[in-house]
Amino acid sequence: MNANNPAYDVYDYEAEIIETRDKMFWDLQTTGSTFVNTEEVTIFDLLEDIEEGDKDEIISMLVRRESTPLSGQSSIARSQAMDLLMAEFLLKHDDYAILKHYIDDKTSY
Repeated sequence: MNANNPAYDVYDYEAEIIETRDKMFWDLQTTGSTFVNTEEVTIFDLLEDIEEGDKDEIISMLVRRESTPLSGQSSIARSQAMDLLMAEFLLKHDDYAILKHYIDDKTSY
């Protein structure tokens, strides 16, 4: 994208970028995949590029069983695992990529 093109000023589209990214990540969580600029991104793609230590941490967080089911620890662990996946998603798909996806989606009608 051309940084001098005002149509691609990420600061003017901050709310749209956040909303679009949240929708994409929700799709990842619920279906296992999403599309960014016509490229399918899966949870497995994200996990593939995460460092080994973080992979181990994500898996242990997701399968951890706490002694008291109402303690809320399992939801905290899941939330932390999702945070690590979101961080990897952000590394691979920055604001410009999300903005391009948003603009292409809105102009494809």
